[in-house]
Amino acid sequence: MSLLKKENWLVCLLLTILSEGVFNLVLAYFLKLYDKDAWYAKWYYWVLACIPCFVPASIMLIILTIQMGVKVAGRLNVPGYQIYGLPYPWILCIIVPVIGWVIFAVMFIYVMIWPSIMIKQGYGEA
Repeated sequence: MSLLKKENWLVCLLLTILSEGVFNLVLAYFLKLYDKDAWYAKWYYWVLACIPCFVPASIMLIILTIQMGVKVAGRLNVPGYQIYGLPYPWILCIIVPVIGWVIFAVMFIYVMIWPSIMIKQGYGEA
């Protein structure tokens, strides 16, 4: 069963919502978006992040989820890739209090949910 087929869009949407966006890591695997030389592929970064406490590892997982969510959205041609595909809007949203944080949450939800809609339109089958 391929999760990228048109008829499985609802399963993808439910899994994304239930896993709070972490399911996009699975979609990134199916779309072959992982780079073997990237920072997340080095096991010793994860070990070093877990030694003091799990806070650094949790931050790394959040960053990985956002990074893979953006890559999945870009591969599935989600509208607006020119904006959220850059790191600057994400950093700016974190720096600006309250309004930026709200926009950050909206961007995060958009990047995590919209790929399921694009799978429904058939962009994942290609």
